[in-house]
Amino acid sequence: MRTGGTGGANTNASGKPFEECFRPLGTHVIGGKVFEYIDQDKFVEHMRDLKDPQWTHKKKPDGALISEDRKTVFIIECKHQIVAGSVDEKIRCGPCLLEEYKHLYPTVDNIYMMFIVNEWWFSQKKYEVAIEFNKKHGIPVFFAKQKIESAWRVHVQKSTNKWTFYPAFYVVDEEEVFNWMTRRVPRSS
Repeated sequence: MRTGGTGGANTNASGKPFEECFRPLGTHVIGGKVFEYIDQDKFVEHMRDLKDPQWTHKKKPDGALISEDRKTVFIIECKHQIVAGSVDEKIRCGPCLLEEYKHLYPTVDNIYMMFIVNEWWFSQKKYEVAIEFNKKHGIPVFFAKQKIESAWRVHVQKSTNKWTFYPAFYVVDEEEVFNWMTRRVPRSS
């Protein structure tokens, strides 16, 4: 973020509500195992005793589904973009981020990661390579679509007075996401 810019504020204004499109609260049976959803604010504490003490930084995913035995973790990263900026660059870093989680938590047998992105922005041709690169490394990118009959929001770029209209609410195909997770759980047993 540039000095005096509003990058972080804009990211939170549109990104935090977007995370609601996939927030599977509570417990879930996936592939015969029980998983609990842990949100960003509780993840570090929940995983504290599994963290390699040599690592000083703390990674906080947007959310995670963690098996009862804490041997399998599904990292959830939600990325919402409405104008050019740094968020869209983050999906290019998926394999590196996944590898960092594996080093941070060496006693966790299986760490998987997924991205959930807004189709409205990330369906542009320029993201095809990044999406395929993630898939090649086992990181799926799920598209959240505009919720039917959803309202629209407006973002006004103050420096140029440019207005961008974008969907206010999104939905993701939860069945597709849970099917992907289910296919990974038997391999993690």
